[in-house]
Amino acid sequence: MESSQAQQLSNLRCRVELEIYMRLLTSTSIFIISPSLHCHKSPKRLLTTYKTAISASNPANSAAGKVVLITGTGSGIGQAAAASFAIAGAKALILIGRRTEPLTKTAAIVSQKGPDVQVRLHGDDISDANALKSVMDETGSTFGQIDIVIHAAGVLPALGPISTMPVEELWKALEVNIKGALNVAQSLLATGTSEKRAGSKPVLVTLNTAGMLMPPIPGMGGYVVSKAVLPKLVEYLAAENPDKLRTVTVHPGLIRTPMAVELEEAGLKFPYDDVSLPADFLVWVTSPEASFLNGKFVFANWDVEELKARKAEIENGTDLRLVLSGLSGDR
Repeated sequence: MESSQAQQLSNLRCRVELEIYMRLLTSTSIFIISPSLHCHKSPKRLLTTYKTAISASNPANSAAGKVVLITGTGSGIGQAAAASFAIAGAKALILIGRRTEPLTKTAAIVSQKGPDVQVRLHGDDISDANALKSVMDETGSTFGQIDIVIHAAGVLPALGPISTMPVEELWKALEVNIKGALNVAQSLLATGTSEKRAGSKPVLVTLNTAGMLMPPIPGMGGYVVSKAVLPKLVEYLAAENPDKLRTVTVHPGLIRTPMAVELEEAGLKFPYDDVSLPADFLVWVTSPEASFLNGKFVFANWDVEELKARKAEIENGTDLRLVLSGLSGDR
């Protein structure tokens, strides 16, 4: 009885801590949760810098010979990720964005970080399935198999209550944040290539927000709703294409991107992580070492050494997936 009561108290404490975390997200970057709500299993804080374990310059994370396609590369995390993959030695970087000038700046950064990387720029809208398919096919024909796709593009709909938000405003966000991700995935799976590497399958990473895990924050509903579909989309893509695709959803941390600046202008300010944290994490999470995270939802500021220590548990269980807590008792 005492043991049972102790466990109940422990579970209650975990849930209280989770609630505190959710309420204080705007004033702290400490991450204490795992989707299973078991505090003792939660990956620890990685602070605001990266470790050698995920560094793009770590030979263990080499992207040598890899063809990497990244959306949303005109600024922010997409741009930083392009730089990290260049440092990691990628063979080719395919950069997609809506505006040509920012893409050109990103290409210059990539060339500085990795002079031997072949760079291709495409000023396309990811909500245009035909344009995206054309980019993928051209890439496959030129370079062979696309090894890694980082889907970093996204939009922030106008802040305000969903009850009065113009339907067109929310639908625009759904077009980019959901339809765009589906276009990327379907185009990747349908890509014709001049080369298929034996024993290798593409890795698709979609960026998401921890906001979808917290209690509602009035005004943020449009953005959170437009992102909430993605984890299940990624989960199904992994389950339906076990021999063709590896997927993972990543919360990049709190990064001062152009989207974050929009939130600042609306009065929401955050303690930011350095953009190199998610950028390098994306290099690690797409490496063979992180294949056990297929179909999972992870945070870029989690301790990867602890994640690796829990490899079997994560790979074979429901941790790091969206589940309805309480249906089958304590896990």
